[in-house]
Amino acid sequence: MSVGARAADYVIVGDLGDAVEQGEVVLTRSTAVLGSSVDVARAPILDGRFRLEGQVTDMGRVSLSAKDDEGNSKGSVQFVLEPGEIRIGYAGPVAGLSADGGPYNQRVVAVWRDTEEYGEVLEDYAEVMAAKADLEEGPEREALTEEAIRLYNELNRIRGGALRRVALSDDDPLASLFAIEMGGLGGTEALKRLDQLQSSAELPTSTVTALRARTETGIRMRETAQIVQVGSTVTDFSAVGLDGETHRLQDSLAKNDVVLIELWASWCGPCRAEVPTLKTAIQQFGERGFDIFAFSLDDNREDWEDASTEDGITWINTCDFMAYDSPIPAQFGVLAIPMNVLVDSDGVILARNVRGEGLLEKLGELLDGEV
Repeated sequence: MSVGARAADYVIVGDLGDAVEQGEVVLTRSTAVLGSSVDVARAPILDGRFRLEGQVTDMGRVSLSAKDDEGNSKGSVQFVLEPGEIRIGYAGPVAGLSADGGPYNQRVVAVWRDTEEYGEVLEDYAEVMAAKADLEEGPEREALTEEAIRLYNELNRIRGGALRRVALSDDDPLASLFAIEMGGLGGTEALKRLDQLQSSAELPTSTVTALRARTETGIRMRETAQIVQVGSTVTDFSAVGLDGETHRLQDSLAKNDVVLIELWASWCGPCRAEVPTLKTAIQQFGERGFDIFAFSLDDNREDWEDASTEDGITWINTCDFMAYDSPIPAQFGVLAIPMNVLVDSDGVILARNVRGEGLLEKLGELLDGEV
């Protein structure tokens, strides 16, 4: 900590070695809007090292991501931002970035990450992923993929179980709050526990307010998601497109036999990885009654515009910059993206979350085309 630093100052020092020699790190924090975040600080990576420092207003969960000098993501890590020093390191291609230091951070992170059980499963997972990378498509690779999924779920089980125990512990209300933020509890159970914690201790106001808002939105989304199923009819909506014009879903349905309603965002890697498939779908089926109506959950115009241009999106591409607070994703019960629904000209849902070859096969089936 620098000379004269106040008690509430934080310092984050990182050494990523040769994993990321040059680039940038970005420290972000979730807002009250589900899926949205704001930048807390940025710093360049020089010879694998970086340093961030600032004032802690309200302690809580943050995320630090690293990119190389070409803008490629090199991993991220979540931790508790609190007064003192946090050390960021690189734990390998599978474990990614690690964060150490700070009493609350250690309480909610080390409780699962530093256990023998977690370490053994992580080692097995790394071995499977390495073996899978060396294989061509086939039965052996498929078997390894299934094993990787099993191990990944086991890692999440260990992490979730440890966080849940901290979230329900009465030892320290702040530790319980941060464990809830990290995913130890969700839904109505999280709200009930927050009520209990607030009745017994003073908690950081903005952290609790934002967490409550995100959790309540998530509950509403889950309820809606149960309704939005194959066979149900979507509600018409309109939004402003990248071209500045207002686009109405009903207009697209009237002109086509099948429309893919694609919900995405510039910050969603899997969403953008799907763009080549969407381009192929347009090329193969665009003249046979198919179109795409995209809606972005971005809350920043520049990010949305830049990503749309970089990816070469040509279909209807809209946004209202309200992220998960928008009524449009709310009507689809969007809990995570990418998400899509394939509808007919009457707005009846024919399929949900169809991607990759599965999308092309489904379109071929619906439009009597050859994939």
